[in-house]
Amino acid sequence: MKPQTDDTDTRGTVGKGADANPYLALAATLAAIHHGLTTEPELPPHTTGDAYQEADALPVPRDLAEALINFNDSKITQNAFGTPVVRHYAHATQHEIDAHRKHVTDTELERGFLRA
Repeated sequence: MKPQTDDTDTRGTVGKGADANPYLALAATLAAIHHGLTTEPELPPHTTGDAYQEADALPVPRDLAEALINFNDSKITQNAFGTPVVRHYAHATQHEIDAHRKHVTDTELERGFLRA
């Protein structure tokens, strides 16, 4: 994987997290390729510059909870992996979200002390 800098051609890079399950990441990539080849969806116009600043750009999920909603609602994931697998990963992800919400971060503690 190439490091992403301002001069990097990101067409050949993969933006998965270091904690991603490599088998699941590969399966998702292959499912996306299969979907693209078999359904030939209409693609948005080519973007130059910062795609995040485009007014009509598709939104990127803000957090894991929003990504989970997209994952659950995706017909592509249902078709690629089947309902039992999607339910399994959705349940595991919801468990992770719930555990994270119970955790108080150092930043939250610091802000609480500063406001006291």
